Amino acid sequence: MFSQPFFVILSVQFRKMQRTGVPTHLKGMIKRVSHTGILAAILLTAFSTVSLAESTWTLEDCLKQAKKASLKLESAKLREQAADISVKQAKSGNSPTVSASIQNTLFDHPFIDNEDHYRLNLGISGSYTLWDGGATSLNVESKTLTKEATAFATQQTERSVQESVLNAYMSLLAASENLRTADASVELAQAEFEHYGKLFEAGSITKKDLTQSQSNVLQKQTSQLSAQLSVSTAKTTLRQLLELDDSAEFQVAAPETHIESPDSLEPLPTYEQLKADAQNAHPGLKSDSISVRAAQKNTQVASKGSSITVTLGANSSTGLQAWESGDYKGQLKYGWQNSISLGINIPIIDGGATENKVLQAQVSETESQVSLKEDLKTLENSIEKLYLNAVSADMQWKAAILQVEAETEALAVAEEQRSAGALTYTDFLTQKNNLEKARITLTNAKYTSLLSRKLLELYQGKLD
Repeated sequence: MFSQPFFVILSVQFRKMQRTGVPTHLKGMIKRVSHTGILAAILLTAFSTVSLAESTWTLEDCLKQAKKASLKLESAKLREQAADISVKQAKSGNSPTVSASIQNTLFDHPFIDNEDHYRLNLGISGSYTLWDGGATSLNVESKTLTKEATAFATQQTERSVQESVLNAYMSLLAASENLRTADASVELAQAEFEHYGKLFEAGSITKKDLTQSQSNVLQKQTSQLSAQLSVSTAKTTLRQLLELDDSAEFQVAAPETHIESPDSLEPLPTYEQLKADAQNAHPGLKSDSISVRAAQKNTQVASKGSSITVTLGANSSTGLQAWESGDYKGQLKYGWQNSISLGINIPIIDGGATENKVLQAQVSETESQVSLKEDLKTLENSIEKLYLNAVSADMQWKAAILQVEAETEALAVAEEQRSAGALTYTDFLTQKNNLEKARITLTNAKYTSLLSRKLLELYQGKLD
């Protein structure tokens, strides 16, 4: 983050002042300021030790990494796999079943002598449902629709992750730019304090002005620490979203940092166009719409519980008895039996089970319809808010540009007045601080506007 360690700069400045003819009563004051600067620099260095091997990430890189490594997205993909398995299970309900059996039995009749005591039964059987009222096919259709809905839900999760990455990325860019402003302010305040020390020795300024200059240095260093903490926090948030290791060092780079005005960007879309694009591209709405259709299929499946079922069965079996009997081969041969059956099940009374299942399915269907309406309203509110925020952010950006220009001009006038002795140092510092605040406001307004525009593109599906 720093081109060279900040404490080196402070130490060099301190040594310069030690070599000059600064009187003893100033050296203690300068020493306190310099030592405070060194302490601040050490803390800053502890916050961010920049590695020579650290990587640089663009917004596109961050979005790709989040898409690949996000745990939320991984969980959504697992749910999608589970939905696919459910489809396969539903389809297997329409397949024939075949099973083999081997049964060994020991038995005894207490009042019968010379009898067998062991029986072996071997068999293979199969069944196939010829008719179940269409419940199996409806269940397959329902599970297939659920799978499609889950796929769109995964896309919605991906979009949510992208939105979080956008917020963290823009926050880091803004924090980094504010830190550069804070760095420049500290260097300027240090140089000014050094200069004021010489002026005080020459009798050109009062002790009060020198003390205020010292206080100004400490305030700027405090602001610098706060700015560095903001950068560190923003980096941690982005790193966690990208699922990077704690030891990973990285920098963000973006062409957005060179944008000076919203006038250089593409005009915002109309609200009507934005609303239409967002509704067409919103995966959550698509997922909810398909979920409604799946719930309707589930209601139909539940109603088939009272349907007649027809099942075709086949069986082949043989066996033998042993203990007193012999000729096991003959027993197996002549005991071999084949059969075929046709079973018809006609439900008459099921204690209201089918009716309750239908009612429960209807409630789920209504819930899915309500969820769709709620999500549609939520999307409309979000789009309206995002659009108004984007328009407002552009206006605030332009206003901040004008404010910086005004404060810059005011500072130039204040410098002339200060040189002519017509302005106190307190008023001069106030004007300098006003300019610094205006620059910070400009930075925040700029990245708020850029974030709003990116979010609009996300909702329009342009970042998919």
